[in-house]
Amino acid sequence: MKRVVRLFFSLMYLSFFSQHLVAQDSIVLSFDTFYEQVLRYHPLAKSANLLPEMAKMEIRTARGAFDPVISTQVYGKQTKGDNSYTYVEPQIKIPTLIGVDIKAGMDQSDGLQVSEEKSKYDPVTQSSKQVQYQLFYAGISVPVLRGLMTDPRRNALRQAQLLQTLNEAEQVSLINKLFLASAKDYWDWQQSYQKYVLMQQNFVLADTRLNFIKSRIFGGEEKPIDSVEAWVEYKRRESLLAEAKVEFNNAALLLSNYLWDEQGNAMQLASLVIPSSRGSEFQRVDLDSIQALSKRAEAWHPEVQKLALKLNQTELERKLALENLKPQLNLEYYPFQTYTAGSRDEVDGLFMKNYKFGATFYSSVFLRKERGKLQLTNYKIQQGKFYLQQGKREVLNNILVAYNDLNTFDQMMRIQQELVRNADLLLIAEETRFESGESSLFLVNQRERSLIEAKAKLVELTAKYAKAKYQLQWASGTRLF
Repeated sequence: MKRVVRLFFSLMYLSFFSQHLVAQDSIVLSFDTFYEQVLRYHPLAKSANLLPEMAKMEIRTARGAFDPVISTQVYGKQTKGDNSYTYVEPQIKIPTLIGVDIKAGMDQSDGLQVSEEKSKYDPVTQSSKQVQYQLFYAGISVPVLRGLMTDPRRNALRQAQLLQTLNEAEQVSLINKLFLASAKDYWDWQQSYQKYVLMQQNFVLADTRLNFIKSRIFGGEEKPIDSVEAWVEYKRRESLLAEAKVEFNNAALLLSNYLWDEQGNAMQLASLVIPSSRGSEFQRVDLDSIQALSKRAEAWHPEVQKLALKLNQTELERKLALENLKPQLNLEYYPFQTYTAGSRDEVDGLFMKNYKFGATFYSSVFLRKERGKLQLTNYKIQQGKFYLQQGKREVLNNILVAYNDLNTFDQMMRIQQELVRNADLLLIAEETRFESGESSLFLVNQRERSLIEAKAKLVELTAKYAKAKYQLQWASGTRLF
């Protein structure tokens, strides 16, 4: 009897060994390698990497409002073949970051009917000379009231500069979300694989046991009813194995959603690829570390940064709306020098005698548009502060939730490991009783079922623990690329 039982366990060992040999032919894919592939080629990661470049183009666009502008007007009139007038008026305008515009240009006129304001004035004859005439000028235009502190051009540039930081925070947020989603699906795949291996091993055990019982029945050493018990357990584990195989294949298909090649083609996980358990190891995280992590996340978490930057953008809008309440008063001053008929005039009294000046004033009577815009931005600022307050609270609570999950799953894993060890001891004891004829195959199967369930639960808790580790990284807002 003992020789037969030893033969049975030898068959089980050979079955396990053959399963181990099959696993040796597999390709192990760790999460770090998998995520590196995701980060490099996934469309969402590529899209997120475009955000900083897009922000740079927004800044370039806003700075374009301060580019020097060259303009020229040329127009003339011919009357019966005679040149009545020809005007050429090139100009360059240079906006500045302090709101002052620098202008320089030339007014050239020629013809028989040049208007007096565009012709050379003769102080002796008190009349205009209708000859070729050029006037060179340079000066500034200064906003005295509205536009002195800020204006739409400067506001757009500051908004674009904030957008650059905002897009960087958005990039971190998008890739971190991709990281978390891929991590969860990876560990679901790892869990389904471990469960599939467990069910495969136990199915082989049931198959070996069924053949063993049949051989003993044919030898007259067992009752025929034992074959029914072994067959029922065999079919039960065959069903569990089929279910585990489907779950593993489906998890692999879901994980393939994250895999792309360099050319942007979708990739599929090969059947030989299996997951690694690296990353599910115990990691000690104390409360002091969580407090330091929370303090940093309160200032640097990408979601908090996004809300703070949006609030800053709204405050810039308010500053511009407040500026628009002022009346508009622009002063212009252009000293000039003249050329007449190819001969250069003296520059006597350039700033005191030869100059142009002007003033422009504008103001709405009721300022309803301006006051409405200001009040609207005030409401938006209050709203932004509420969002920021709530966002910080959510970030801190997400960190605490992940920390609690991590500690809880660690405790549950330790308990479950004890349950697995005890269930294994009970199975060994039941098999010993079965060898001595004091137990039945039914009880052995029951003990074995308890061990399978305990191992499956441990596999599930291990995957949950690994997810909690990555959840904590995501909740802290750490840059994960």
